[in-house]
Amino acid sequence: MQIFPTLKEGTVNPVVFRLHIQTLQRALVRAGFDPGPIGDNNGDLVAGSKVATAARAFQAANGLPANGTVGPETWEALPGEDMQGLPTLQQGSQGGAVALLQRVIRDSGFDPGPISGAFGPGTDAAVKKFQNLMSIEVDGIVGGQTWTTLNP
Repeated sequence: MQIFPTLKEGTVNPVVFRLHIQTLQRALVRAGFDPGPIGDNNGDLVAGSKVATAARAFQAANGLPANGTVGPETWEALPGEDMQGLPTLQQGSQGGAVALLQRVIRDSGFDPGPISGAFGPGTDAAVKKFQNLMSIEVDGIVGGQTWTTLNP
């Protein structure tokens, strides 16, 4: 089961929460609620924002307290994300999926080195730093949980 942080109105942390806010936005879209443009809020969940309004509407429609706090109950009720067959990657992997990983992890603020399509020590170190910061198993393996948290 994917573990996401509790997000409340007023949550502002572009480094840690940007990916989680974007995950929330995508899940709200899949559920049929408009959170505004994905990534448009720079990691903020501000009162009155389209994200907060969509979260409250989703909560109300699903019998949850419509308080705008996105905690375990809300995350559990949101539809999951299909990772579209992205492969499990680790040091030694090569190809387009590795290049995608390198771009996404770089865009998330972690330096994998050159975008080469080769999963080497730099990519491994960046993945482990990301996993540590996101409180997921730090193993350097990019499987379902890491892909979901990266949200490519």
